[in-house]
Amino acid sequence: ARQAAAPEQVEMLVRSLSDLAREKTGALVVVRGRDPLDRHSEGGWDLHGELSEALIESIFDSHSLGHDGAMVIEGGRVTQFGVHLPLSKDFSKITHMGLRHTAALGLCERSDALVLVVSQERGVISVGRRGGLTQIENLQDLHRILESFLREIAPRTPRQGLMTLLTHNTREKALALGVSALLWFFVGHALR
Repeated sequence: ARQAAAPEQVEMLVRSLSDLAREKTGALVVVRGRDPLDRHSEGGWDLHGELSEALIESIFDSHSLGHDGAMVIEGGRVTQFGVHLPLSKDFSKITHMGLRHTAALGLCERSDALVLVVSQERGVISVGRRGGLTQIENLQDLHRILESFLREIAPRTPRQGLMTLLTHNTREKALALGVSALLWFFVGHALR
């Protein structure tokens, strides 16, 4: 089972993106949601490496072969880098965007992934999710968005699964129970 990234990995990712933004080093980071990404991406290299600031900075170093592609994070590990993402075709949104932003938007239009972009020209961080791209105003917002996303995609524990089973669709369950009781009552009296 996939595991969500730990809080220290969120901190590390926020610090790394902040450093890249300050240095105006372009970056494209995909944090996988529940949807598989292989049908939306191509190229790149498999890595399956431990997430670290040194790894992130070396991947996006301008001398790295994969620096123009995306880095993919799954379960707190870097699984691929140098990956090419689909470009958005929504011309109303992409007229003033660069290639990284267009690719980020393209992927978040097609999957539930969270896509993080560092602009090489402006040194700002943007977040792509659910078909939209939003510029981040401060690092606390980025931290909050990452934590919220990771909580959302984290695998459920058996206890959470049982609670969801018991508390989800309660009105429908109560109605079904009531109808069952009535049927049992009428069928039970009819058989006597």
